[in-house]
Amino acid sequence: MEQVPLALQVGNRRQQAQSRVPLSFISQRARWTGHDLGRLDIRCTGCNALHWTVEASASRKPRGREASFESCCKQGKVQIELMRPLPEPLNALMRGGDTQARAFWERLRRWNSIFAFTSIKFNMDNRMSELGGIFQLFQIHGALYHRQGPLVPAVGMGDALYSQVYLYDPADAARAPAARAPELDANLIRSLTLMLQESNPLIQLYLTAQERFAEIRAAEDNCRMILNPQLRLVVERGADLRRENLPTADEGSMILPEEYGSGGFRDIVLARRVDGEDLGRDLTLINPNHALYLPLHYVLLFPCGEHGWHWGRTLQDPQNKKLAQRAFYRFRLHARVDEPTTVFHAQKLFHQFVVDAWAVCDQNKLSWIRTHQANIRAELYNGLADVLGAGDADPEQVGKRVVLPSGYVGGDRFMQKVYQDSIAIVRYYGKPALFITFTANPKWDEIVRELLPYQTAAHRPDLVARVFNLKVPDLLDQIRHKEVFGPWLGWVWTIEYQKRGLPHLRSLPSWGRKYTLTVTLGTPRSNCQLINGIYYI
Repeated sequence: MEQVPLALQVGNRRQQAQSRVPLSFISQRARWTGHDLGRLDIRCTGCNALHWTVEASASRKPRGREASFESCCKQGKVQIELMRPLPEPLNALMRGGDTQARAFWERLRRWNSIFAFTSIKFNMDNRMSELGGIFQLFQIHGALYHRQGPLVPAVGMGDALYSQVYLYDPADAARAPAARAPELDANLIRSLTLMLQESNPLIQLYLTAQERFAEIRAAEDNCRMILNPQLRLVVERGADLRRENLPTADEGSMILPEEYGSGGFRDIVLARRVDGEDLGRDLTLINPNHALYLPLHYVLLFPCGEHGWHWGRTLQDPQNKKLAQRAFYRFRLHARVDEPTTVFHAQKLFHQFVVDAWAVCDQNKLSWIRTHQANIRAELYNGLADVLGAGDADPEQVGKRVVLPSGYVGGDRFMQKVYQDSIAIVRYYGKPALFITFTANPKWDEIVRELLPYQTAAHRPDLVARVFNLKVPDLLDQIRHKEVFGPWLGWVWTIEYQKRGLPHLRSLPSWGRKYTLTVTLGTPRSNCQLINGIYYI
């Protein structure tokens, strides 16, 4: 028998191994390209906000460098007064890059607190900061409140605080903040105090309130000085608190005639006198639906006193519908070609502003649910109708609960609904085939390109969230419609936030029992098809 050369045997084995690789597989690794959204340079025709091309709806694709968008202004229906340019020296501090400006940025929340008219109350969550993550987050537990102190401080309270600071002449007004914050530059405190005295109209409003209250308290034992939603100063006299509007010098520029003028829970109580005694220690909550909710606290973001959201705002449409609170904040969180980028320069104060905006929107939603239990038929949720129908309980002992419907994201019924839906998908299609995690990358080109000077991704959570939410649909489209892993049947996915403060998506896609995924390190078997490193049996 003739001996087969060793080299020929090796060649035959190599050909046999190659023949077992599916002929239909062609590696596309060399043609892979990164996903890029392009530049943030598409201008909205309704409000001049800047967008990425993919943010436009399919029916309103950009024509050139312009398009109509829903997220910023509802295609031109949301028209809000633009923010004014910052006065000096605040503008140089916010945009500069020298040593003084950098020190100002790093402690901007502290700087804002010493100039704010109102204080802020919240329960801080420092767990992420203690872990030493890349992003130093502003994270809170529970509700967030803004509080107004009395115009007239109580005896023995010490230095003036918050709005009381502005009731003195500018030289004395700068002395109290400098004493409260000795770590800050005293000369800069004086410069910013003089700037606010010239540019902020709320200071004159508070001075007028102090003068009028001093006149009234001399003649009345029971009175209140309030600032109503129309931004009118109102005094309530006597035991029955008769209301009287007080004229102000700048009434024409401050009054909101479209707002409600009658008394209500949104009134800001500036000063109170009860039985001949000034209540100098009272702190009252400011309703987030008041027009001065934002400018009274974020003084360095709104030094000219730009109004926040209130009930009098409407959409620019034939129906004249009310402007939703979320739509107002969405408008504020978009950069525009004709508006200063003040809030986006604020770094850690911008973090607080974003959390504050989300908190007040969520608290308003919870307030609506609490006062509209009849609309959502809450008695059918908690079994109250069954208890009363059975007659085995005293109605007075049943109690009253506030029921969160399943439409409230994060509520107990919402989580139960999502869980039941997920289990139903798994029961029908079988166990998930893959566990996919997709994490936001702070070094994505789309984020780095759009950062303002001297910024990192940690300073712009709005950019990180927008880019991530634009990339997620493309990933889901690759799995569902382009079938990069095979025929798609269903999935369960959620978006969470990791310890570093970055959003990430977790997805569990299903392909049914016919397609089972295995990962091997050897040569594919003859009955397998290799696609991007995944073997379909």
